[in-house]
Amino acid sequence: MRLETEENQISSVIRRKSVRRLLLVLPIVAFVGGCEGEAGTKAEMIRPVKVAVVEAGSGARTLTYSGVVRPRIESAVGFRVAGKIVERAVNVGDRIAVGQVIARLDETDLTLAENSAKAAVASARSRRDVARDNLERAKTLLPKAIISQAAYDTRSNELNAAEAGLESAEAQLRQAANAVGYATLKADKAGIVTGVTGEPGQVVSAGQAVITLADAGETEIAIAVPETDAGRLAAGQSAKVTLWAGPQVSTPGRVREIGGQADAASRTYAVRVAVDGPPKGMRLGMTAAVTMRLDEEAAPAVVPVSALAEDNGNPVVFIIDPVGKSVRKTPVEIARVTTDGVQVAAGLQSGDIVVTAGVQFLRDGMRVRLPGEGPVARAGKPI
Repeated sequence: MRLETEENQISSVIRRKSVRRLLLVLPIVAFVGGCEGEAGTKAEMIRPVKVAVVEAGSGARTLTYSGVVRPRIESAVGFRVAGKIVERAVNVGDRIAVGQVIARLDETDLTLAENSAKAAVASARSRRDVARDNLERAKTLLPKAIISQAAYDTRSNELNAAEAGLESAEAQLRQAANAVGYATLKADKAGIVTGVTGEPGQVVSAGQAVITLADAGETEIAIAVPETDAGRLAAGQSAKVTLWAGPQVSTPGRVREIGGQADAASRTYAVRVAVDGPPKGMRLGMTAAVTMRLDEEAAPAVVPVSALAEDNGNPVVFIIDPVGKSVRKTPVEIARVTTDGVQVAAGLQSGDIVVTAGVQFLRDGMRVRLPGEGPVARAGKPI
C-alpha cells in the first residue's frame, strides 16, 4: 500500500509539470500564428498595377474635318433679254470654253425691233438733213434782210433737235442690235456645268438662270468648323487635303475664308480651304478630309481616361513612388478630353508614373507591384 501511494504521488507531479509546459507553449504558438497571419494580410495588400509615364503634350492639336470639293466661283448663267428658248447646247457635267454657245432664244421679235430701230434712224437722219439745208439757206437770206433773226434762230434750233433725234435713234438701234446678239447665250469664262434649269420651249425672263456654271479656276474644300476651334484658325493657315475616293494622296491647301457668323442650326463656321494643286482625280462634289494643326500656348500632360479617380467630387490620380513602390493620391485639374486621352492642366509633371487600371481599389500610401515584363508605356498608353 505504501508503494502504490508513492507511485500515485509521482504520477500527479508529472501531470502538473506537463500542464504547466503546455500552458507556456500555447501563447508562443498563438503569437507565431498571429504573426504569420498578419504577414499574409500585408502580402495581399500589395496590388499589381498597370502604369503609364506622363508626357507633356506637344503644344499643338491636330484637327481633321470632312468637307466637300467646291469651286471658288459658281455662277447662275442666264439670258440678258426675255424670250423663248429654242435650243440648249450643253448638259450637266459638260466642260465649256470661253465663247461656246450655251443656249439660244427665238430671235423673231428681237429682229423686228431691230428693223424698227433702223427705220427710226433713217427717219431721224432725213429730218436732220432737211434742217441742215434750211439753216444753210437762212445763212444766205439773213444778211439780205429777207428773213428775220428770229426765223434764223428757229431753223438753227430745228437742226439741233434733228441731230439729237438722230443720235437717240442710233442709240436705240444699237440696243436692238445687242438684244439680237443676246438671244445667243455664250460662256464668258471656262468652267463645268453643274446644273441646268432651262429647257427648250421654256419662256424665260431677263436674268433668269438657265444653267449653273462652276468656274474652272481655283478649287476649294468647304468644311464646317465648331465654334470652339474657329477662333484659332486664321486666313492663310496651311492644311492638308486628302480625298476619300481613289488613292489616298494628300495635297497641300490653305485657309482662304472663315465665315463671319456661325450657322444658326449647327453653330459651326463655314470655312473654305483653297487647294493650290488639285490632283487629277479630284472632281466637284467629292468628299475630302482636311487636316490642320492648331498651336496652343500651354502643353498639358496627357493621361488615359482610366487613370482618373474621384475624391470628394474632385478628380485625382495615383502617382507611384518608384523607390518605395507606393502610391500617392494627387489632385489634378482637367483641361479637356481628347482622342489621345485626358489633358491635365495642373497637378502632374512630365515623367510621373501614374496608375492606369484599378484605381478604384487603391488608397493613399498603398504599396503596389509594377509590371514585371515589358517597358513602361509612353505617351499615355497603358501596358
